Parts: sequence; C-alpha cells; structure tokens
Amino acid sequence: MKKSHLLFCIFIWSLSIVPQGMKSQELSYNSALEGVLVSTDRNMYVSGEKIMFSSNVFFSHNHTDIEMNRIIIIELITPEGNRVTGGKFLVENQYSMGCLQIPEETTTGNYYLKSYTRWMRNGSTEGYNYLPVRIIHPSRAEILSGKGHFDSLKFDAPDFEKIKDIEILSDKSAYSPGEKMQISISCSGKFDSSAKLSLTIAQKSSIDLKNSLEKNADVPLIIKAENLQYFPEFKGVSLSGKLLEKVSGKALAGTKINLSVLGDKDIMVTGTDSLGRFFFSLPDYFGHHDLFLSAENLTDRSTEIFIDNDFCIRPVNLPNPLFHLNEDEKATALNLVVNYIIQKRFQKLTIEEKPETPVYNTSFYGEPSEVLKLENFVDLPSLEDYFNELPMMVKVRKIKGKKHFKFYTTQGEMSIFEPLVLIDWVAVNDAERVLAMPPREIERIELLNAPYVKGNVVYGGIISFISKKNDFAGIDLPTSGTFIRYRFLEECDQKPVNDISGKHQPDARNTIYWNPEIILNESGYAEIVVTAPETSGCYVLLVRSMPLNNEIKQRWIEIEVKVSK
Repeated sequence: MKKSHLLFCIFIWSLSIVPQGMKSQELSYNSALEGVLVSTDRNMYVSGEKIMFSSNVFFSHNHTDIEMNRIIIIELITPEGNRVTGGKFLVENQYSMGCLQIPEETTTGNYYLKSYTRWMRNGSTEGYNYLPVRIIHPSRAEILSGKGHFDSLKFDAPDFEKIKDIEILSDKSAYSPGEKMQISISCSGKFDSSAKLSLTIAQKSSIDLKNSLEKNADVPLIIKAENLQYFPEFKGVSLSGKLLEKVSGKALAGTKINLSVLGDKDIMVTGTDSLGRFFFSLPDYFGHHDLFLSAENLTDRSTEIFIDNDFCIRPVNLPNPLFHLNEDEKATALNLVVNYIIQKRFQKLTIEEKPETPVYNTSFYGEPSEVLKLENFVDLPSLEDYFNELPMMVKVRKIKGKKHFKFYTTQGEMSIFEPLVLIDWVAVNDAERVLAMPPREIERIELLNAPYVKGNVVYGGIISFISKKNDFAGIDLPTSGTFIRYRFLEECDQKPVNDISGKHQPDARNTIYWNPEIILNESGYAEIVVTAPETSGCYVLLVRSMPLNNEIKQRWIEIEVKVSK
C-alpha cells in the first residue's frame, strides 16, 4: 500500500473513533455524583460590591482516578432563576477562589449564588449548589418580590458540631477601633490536611451562620449516552454547539468546524460527531474576546452554526421568602451602605491592568515555505492573476465549475487533502470569496508547502493572506460562519481591604478580613493580625474547612468593637 493511501486510511479511521471514545470516557462520570460547594465572605451585600468566594469540585464517592473539571460556573440569580450576573472561574486541584461583581442596579431582595460545572448541566438543576444571599440597594425603594413560602427545593442543614478538630481564638473579646487583633487558628492531628481553610471577619448580622452552607440536593446524576450534550472541561473554558443544514434542519456529521480568536495568529479545528455536535477547548484568557466560527464549504448545502449557551438557562424552583430584616440586620445593612458609599468616594482603588491577549511573533504554522509580498510585483487586476501569472507553488484550478487552490509538489499527501486557507488567521473555505479580495488590500501571502495537522484534521499545506489593515481586506466572511463575543474567565481585579492603608483614609471595610487559603505551619497553627474596624458592633470570626467531599465544616467566635468613652 502506498504511503499516501495508508495515511489517508489512518486519518479516516481516527476521525471515526474519536467522538465515540470521548463519549465513553466522559460517561465514566456516571458512576459518581459530581458536585460543587461554595462559601463566601458574607451573606449580605450592597449593590455594586464584590462577593468573595471559595469553592471546590468533588466526587461524592471519592473517585480519585477520574480527572476533574477545571472550570466552575457561578451565577447570581433571583429565586425564579433569572440571572443577574455570572462568570467562569478556573479550578486548580479541585479548588477555586475569586469574586463576582454585583451590578450597581441590582434591586434589594433575596438572591442565590448558583454554582455548577459544565458536566453537571447534563443532569437535573436540583443537583447544583445554591447559596442564599441578601442584597441592599442604597437608594432604590423597590424590593424584589417574594412569595413568603419555602415549599420548593429543600436543603439539608450541615452539622456544625463536627468541627471539633479546628479551634479559633482571639487575644481579646472586645477591641477599640484601630486596635490590633491577634487571631490564632489551630488544628488537631485529626484534621484533614488536604482541606482548604478560609477565614472571614464581618459584622455578625451580615453572615447567616445557619443557612450559609447549603449542600447540593441529593439528586442522582443519571446521564444516558443519547442525552449527553456537555463534556467536562478538563483543559479549561470550552465552547460547544451543533452544525445543521439550513434548509432541512438535519445535523451534519463528520464536518470540519474552524474557530479563530480574533487577534491570535492561530486557529482551532475539530469535526462534528454523529449528532452534528462539536466541542472546542479554549485558552485560559480573561474577559471578553471575539470569536469567528465557520464550517467547511459543502457542495449544494448551506449550513447554520448554533452555539450552546455559556450558562444554564433551565428554570429552577427555589425558596422565595418575603424580604425581611430584623432590627440587628437593619442596623448592619445601614452600616454596610454607609461604608460602601465612603469606599466609593474616598478609597483610592488600585486599577490593575488586565492581561492582554497573547500576540505571537510568528504564526502557529511557523516559518512559511514561501512569502509573496505583493508590493514587490507589478500590480495585477486580481489575486487569481498573481497565482497564475507568477512562478508560485500554488495555482488556482476549477473542479466541477468551482475554483480551488492546489499545491503542485511531489509529496503524495498534498494531493489528497485540501489546503488550509486563512485570511488574517481566520479559516475561510470558499476560494472564490478569497480571490475576490482587492490585491491592493493585501500585504503578503504566506505559503506552507507541506502537510499540516491541526487537531485531528490533516491539511494539504497552508495559504495565508495577511491584509494591510488586519480587516480581512474588507470582504464579508463566509455566510456559513458566525461571529460571537465570548466570555472567558472572570478576573478578581480587586482584593478586599484587610487593613487600613493610611491615616488620612477612612476605614470603610464591610468585610474586615477575607482569606480563602489559610496556610498552617507544620504544627497545624496559624496566626493572623488584623486591625479592628472603625465601625462598632458585634463581629464574627468564622473559619471554614473545605475538604474534598460534600461537606463544609465551620467554627466561629464573636468579638465586640467598642468606641471608648
């Protein structure tokens, strides 16, 4: 058998087994209940504040041999399930930490943090984690409506007595504003060293010590192969969807899909499975980036690309009580609002520069075999003339009435596979559309005269057009493609204040201290020094243990901050 024919057979065989093998791997998750747990610095916030959190992703049956999700999705929702905001956060060694910005316009009321992974979207929404929070808008009188009952989803209250192996102490029970607080945390030999410890200090009524640790509802994660739609995110943020024929609405299997992150000199390529579905693992970028997806050009078929929603939009039925504050909670809410207004007006926030999208010095395909700079040649009427009139390794040929690019080389593989055609590093499968670009808008053409493997797809070389203005030379990209503004990872760009930064700056901390990862020494001991707040009242020093299972343990003490008379 010739080498080229052998390569072709291996390639076709690999495409046929990858989707099935992937599904078999992901369905191994079916033997365990995946879940998430989340804890926050407080449970009462002012609109515009950041909710600080830590979380873990776990298997209820301790499946240590299964790779874990690297992304957790956290949303702020109303009890009816309407999303206020949300984000995706990176998980390292099953743990994640970060913050979620509450929109300034959020109405006063009861809300929930809804937390889940992409894989959990294949099961019931009752298996997600729901954490109740209360939000106060400082100037709006309206309140998010409630129904005054709790007859929907039920939660299991955690057993707080199990935290006997952790102790938290303070050097005093009462402090004056600005006084140094000596706090110690110690653990016994029975403490699980793999568990993460967090410490938060906040006003007592801003932390719900009884309902702040809701568990995942005990709902089995039963997923059938035919219903599998979302794969675990082993590598990072992902994007998935379906390719359909536009007229009939039928799924198109075995079709190439290209994805480009605009600004990157790279593309991603995958194929659709038997149901027309595709899946991309994306880079660990932060913020929003523009993506372009396109399907390969199919003869006599127009296609449509449908992208799965980043967030779960299925309805939920959560407890929706009437919003109510007792007298202590009203006093705390007033303190929170006053401090927040002071922070906005007087606190000098450090603005961190967001990481830019990486810019590569060279393209993903490396050094090209040939570079054609159009300014070095006599102006020709069309791009096709450059290929046909100049001594180039690529020519334009017609096959069944349609124009195609073809490398002329002695390598047999190059005659089997179609070349990858790029415009400003975006894959375009329509040669006629490419050749319609005005030559005056093109800076150069780079050619790679060798087979190139991208993902699980083999190309017969690369033809890359680079425009002068990086604007695709003014042409419309394929109608089989789609632009989307995609939300990558969230970035916590401001850490909470844990001390007073200057004598001339008012102390307006609502969370006095938050550390989601307390480090203990070899003796299981840690000591923290915190400046007592200027706002007097009762405060809680709350330490939580988050092991790699479906249980958070906590212990707390109370202190007083009093203004000296």
